[in-house]
Formats: sequence, C-alpha cells, structure tokens
Amino acid sequence: MTGTVVVVPGLGSTPAEWDEVVRALPADVAVLVVDPAEAPPLRDRADWTPDAVAARLAARVADAARPLLLVGHSSGGLHVQALVFSGADVAGAVLVDASHEASVRLAPTALSALGRRVADLVLATGVTTWLGPRLRRLGVRLATTRRRDRLAPAALRAVYGSRAWATTTVDAWFGHGPLQAGILAWQRERAAPAVPVRLVVGAAGGGRWPAVQRDLAARLGAPAPLLLADAAHLVHLDRPDAVAAAIRSLLG
Repeated sequence: MTGTVVVVPGLGSTPAEWDEVVRALPADVAVLVVDPAEAPPLRDRADWTPDAVAARLAARVADAARPLLLVGHSSGGLHVQALVFSGADVAGAVLVDASHEASVRLAPTALSALGRRVADLVLATGVTTWLGPRLRRLGVRLATTRRRDRLAPAALRAVYGSRAWATTTVDAWFGHGPLQAGILAWQRERAAPAVPVRLVVGAAGGGRWPAVQRDLAARLGAPAPLLLADAAHLVHLDRPDAVAAAIRSLLG
C-alpha cells in the first residue's frame, strides 16, 4: 500500500507504546502515531461530537500520503470510526480493543462542569508529577497479561509526569461519553463502512467483552473479531505481533 498507517492511541496513552508494533511492520510503510498530549484544550461537549473529532483527526493527517489505513486502540477506536464514517479517503481500519457500549447515558451538563472544575483544582496542585507515573504503572498491571511496561523508566516519568498528558487525558475522559453517544448514533443512521475493518481483542479473562466486540463488528460489517486469550486491554503491549499482523493483512 502506498499511503500511511495512522495509529490513534487510547485514553491516557503515548505514542512510544506502539514502537514494537511499528517495528513489526514493513520498513517501507509510512507510519504516523498521533500523540494525544498534543491536542488543544477540548473542554466543551461540542468539541467531542463525531464531526468535530473527525475534523481534528483529518487536520492532523492532512499532509500524510493517501490512502490512510487507520488503527485505533480503546477510545482511539471511536476517533477512527468518526473519520471512517465521515467519508475520508481511508483504505481500511484496525480496531484494537476499541471502546464500545450499546447505550450511553450522559451526565447532566452542570455535573460535568463541576467535575471539570474539581479536576482543574487537582491539576493545579502539580500532583500529576507524582501521581501520573504511578497511575501508569497500576494501569499496566491491571490491563496487561505481561504486567510490565515496555516504556523505559525515564520515558515513563517524562510523559506521565507532565501537565500536558494530565490535561489532555482529563479532557478526553470528559469527552468520552459524548463521543461514544455520537458514534452509536452514526452506527444506527449510516451504512456500514465500505472499507475493510478488522477487530483485534484482548480476551484474557473472558466475561462479556468478547460479545461486546462481536456486536461492534456486526455494526461495522466486519468479520468476527480476533480474540486473543493471552492479551488484556493493552493488546499492543501484550501482543504487538498480532496487532502488526492485522495491519499487514490490510496493507495489500
């Protein structure tokens, strides 16, 4: 494929997490990993409609060679769907343990605004320098089967101790519900994407998650998800080879 693989990491993630996946791709494939921490302030629900999200992602990849093969992890899968449904020049999409809910009940606007003010007060204390790396380590232990990070300690502290990471993560957390609600509406109102979509799922622990992902695949006209029993939510850390293989399957 002459084009660009565009990776959209999930909530609170960093591009360096995807290094193993990128290294497993053909050397002549152009790859762009979006850095969530580079987003502008996004504090209003209007910033998190599918149209707004698709427009921001399109602007970020405006100079990338076409066509685009999109890869979205967790909430990044919602960003990918927004761009796919928008009719952009996309060759296909790989969703890695993508966020999906059958229905969304949004909190009242006033309650969300109060939550934002509380979050701002917490961030203003500078606690993220101490708390961010610890949250990262806890997240890796809970959301992987390998239970150890692929990030070097210095990189972990630099990213997860930064105000930029904390601010953009809080913005995305408050925007997740509105974006998910908008994507569900588009799934109901619009035809399934005309491009191939593949789902790679961390199925360690079983539960309802595989069924949820099968529902997402059906809504997108995709084949049955690839269920990885030896991977949890951070699939790209547990099984970068499987994620890379799914990408390579669409590169042709």
